[in-house]
Amino acid sequence: MPVLQSNLLPTVFKRLDLETRIVVLDMGPAASSTVSFFNHFKCRLSFVDIYSEQFITCPDSDLSQDELVAQMTKSLSLDVNVKIDICLFWDLFNYLNDAMIKALIEALEPHINHSTSGYVIGTRDSRNQLPFCRYGIVDKNNLTENNASGTQGTIYPRSQRDLNRLIDYFEIDSGRLLSEGRAEYLLFENRDSDKSDKSIISVSYTHLRAHETVLDLVCRLLL
Repeated sequence: MPVLQSNLLPTVFKRLDLETRIVVLDMGPAASSTVSFFNHFKCRLSFVDIYSEQFITCPDSDLSQDELVAQMTKSLSLDVNVKIDICLFWDLFNYLNDAMIKALIEALEPHINHSTSGYVIGTRDSRNQLPFCRYGIVDKNNLTENNASGTQGTIYPRSQRDLNRLIDYFEIDSGRLLSEGRAEYLLFENRDSDKSDKSIISVSYTHLRAHETVLDLVCRLLL
């Protein structure tokens, strides 16, 4: 089973009181590794597999934004009062156009609070190709990555700056490089953020130190 090291996922768990019940929303198909991992916690784990929804795979340009939000809300199927602690977006944003991302974020809004963390896998920049994979969690430091079946959907390349502006009350907090042209990002709730500053998510890549490989390079967001 291919394993991908995550340098940011541990931060998600450090923010939580793991002695209490946590709510986890996984946007991908159910992964046995993820189920096994969260079996060790008091946890409500939901898989919604937004990737496979027909309005995503066969988008209808005639749908209004309100209709898109309604579709997303129906797909999420969350109880009215539930608050999400961890939202595993994986690489979903890469398969959604701008209107779809805005609709998803709006549909999630009632279920997000100050303690919510989002985990995202994206491309390092809009020129990189995206491996066609599905992800799961092995432990707090490692992910599974398996080749996805079927045909890869349309990819919507965008910069981190553009993504940050689309995710509204979420904000990209930090990022690290991954293999194959990818990067991982942590999203935290920040409804007070002013995203009018174009420099808000400028990313710099550190130089390699003697003991580092390219996978150890850090992307720092200069806020």
